[in-house]
Amino acid sequence: MTALAIKALQLPRFFLVSWIIGYLTAVGKAVQISRQVQANEYIAQAMLHEYPDHTYSSLLSELNRKTLKEIYND
Repeated sequence: MTALAIKALQLPRFFLVSWIIGYLTAVGKAVQISRQVQANEYIAQAMLHEYPDHTYSSLLSELNRKTLKEIYND
């Protein structure tokens, strides 16, 4: 009976820990993406002269697309 009660108490703890880990992972990815997108704005402006067929917006869009692909592994 005691072993059953201990197992019943451990199950919610497992789900709570799993939820916290998942939440922190998502927050970490969001921070990583936001910082990279901000860096991409600077990079797009600096690289604009190397890609004359691109506009600032198209170059920034391409950099951001590659960032999302790299982080989410799509």
